Amino acid sequence: MKAYVLIKTAGGKEDEVLRRLLSLSTVEEAHKVFGQYDIVAEVRGRDMETIVEIVTARIRKIDGLLDTHTLLVVDPEIDMASSSLAS
Repeated sequence: MKAYVLIKTAGGKEDEVLRRLLSLSTVEEAHKVFGQYDIVAEVRGRDMETIVEIVTARIRKIDGLLDTHTLLVVDPEIDMASSSLAS
């Protein structure tokens, strides 16, 4: 299962939080972004309970992190290159 975690950080803590996120084996990707949130992270886990554990026990414990918003992916991935949607 995959989820995207939107993260708000304390001012000036973006790089530190990003480094900590990328050190977690369950974080596939993480990027600084502009807007309401400072970082978006792609997280993978076996099931929803695993995602909840990753977010609550690991990600939310990172110093400098103020808030998270988790988006669970519910649709299977679509390969746009081989899909008829690409036409």
